[in-house]
Amino acid sequence: MGFFKANKMMNGYSKLKLGMSKDEVLRMFGQPTGVRNINGVTMMTWKNSEFKGAMRGGTMVREVIVDFENDVVVGYDSRNMDRSTW
Repeated sequence: MGFFKANKMMNGYSKLKLGMSKDEVLRMFGQPTGVRNINGVTMMTWKNSEFKGAMRGGTMVREVIVDFENDVVVGYDSRNMDRSTW
């Protein structure tokens, strides 16, 4: 399951742009694994853990973080999105 979710996350991240609506982002990534609101900025996080095997580094966590103001993307970042799904 992690492999397919990773592909969906990587595909969505490549399409992510400033100014997108929150609804567009939710359609790409589904429900977030975490939500935080600080000073009017809502930060949503999506995480996916993949077991790569002991010889390939064990478990890798991919993460996408998107910041919204007034339900519009004002910033985003990621972790391990440049790593292969295989």
